[in-house]
Amino acid sequence: MNKQHILKLSASLIIVAMLVWFGCAAKTNISRIKPAEVSLGGIRTLALLNFEGRFGETVRSDFYNKLSEVPHFNLIDSSKTNALDQVVYDQVDDPRFLPDLENLHADGVITGRVTANINDIRGYDQVQMKEGTGRYKKEKNIFGKWVDVEIKKTVLKRVPYIIRQASLTTDFKVFNLKTKRVIATKKVTENYNQKFGGNKEYALSVLGGMKLSRLPAQNQTLNELSARVASQLVAKISPTKINQTIEFCDGGKFGYGGNAMIKRGIEFAKRGLWDEAKDIWQDVIKAEPNNAAAYYNLGIAYENIGDLENLKKARTMYKKAIRYGDNKLFMNALARIQSAIKDRQRYEQQKNMLQKTPVKKTQEEKGVRVY
Repeated sequence: MNKQHILKLSASLIIVAMLVWFGCAAKTNISRIKPAEVSLGGIRTLALLNFEGRFGETVRSDFYNKLSEVPHFNLIDSSKTNALDQVVYDQVDDPRFLPDLENLHADGVITGRVTANINDIRGYDQVQMKEGTGRYKKEKNIFGKWVDVEIKKTVLKRVPYIIRQASLTTDFKVFNLKTKRVIATKKVTENYNQKFGGNKEYALSVLGGMKLSRLPAQNQTLNELSARVASQLVAKISPTKINQTIEFCDGGKFGYGGNAMIKRGIEFAKRGLWDEAKDIWQDVIKAEPNNAAAYYNLGIAYENIGDLENLKKARTMYKKAIRYGDNKLFMNALARIQSAIKDRQRYEQQKNMLQKTPVKKTQEEKGVRVY
């Protein structure tokens, strides 16, 4: 390695060190409940019928498994019920099938239709590469010793690639067995577009997954899309938990209340000791009523609790932080908490409606999951 390379490496290490020292703000992860996008009203016991299409069973199975992880519905897996094999997506509300559907002892049923497309586009890239010439020169290595280094030349190499393009779409319907009506018709789609090989074949190791040898089988790609579609389907009809990464404010670098105790509270919060952190920030506010950072961090503590009352307390704290400090961090927090409050209110409405709906039980409990 010559002197120029050593200088470049040293400069890079200095930049990384500066980023670590100055650019790593303390953060925390907060989870919150996202309400169902489609309210199913009084449907509590839900049966999943067959899904049409070559990958219909894959999507239905992924959907059932993910939905069973959410404590919201009592699920009935009807895929083994031969009497319902003829119930297809377009005919779920056909009166001829109503007696068989009612025998499920469910409030509602879901059926779907799955379409999948996958295509591999093949081609070649002209990639610049270094190639040995068989000739050598003397250079000093990192230890200052003279060594033989092969002289290399730049050449263009024809490198094959494959661009994998795929999509998986699921149309689904929810049929309410109480009202005998279709109450929701929705569609979800997941796409895949990735290049393997070509100019990515010799990329950095962190992109090693883009080598042509890493191209997955087509069924593997479609199974990945199926899992993603299933997650979307769950979010459509059931409350789900989402995680957010939120940045603390120590006040120092912004000039919005750089009290030394602010950082101490952040350390407690990072360790999950939120009550201790709250006490510290509340003490800072008593001593410094205009400390914007303390109000902001206290808002995070209330937001972390997550119920409607504490979300509203968090909103009050964020508003006070904005009053004493014009900071984008505080503005984003206020927008976030406004959305969280609306989501929580919708979730409470959905939960209350569900609690008023009695649980239906089948004559034989086999196949029913109760949460």
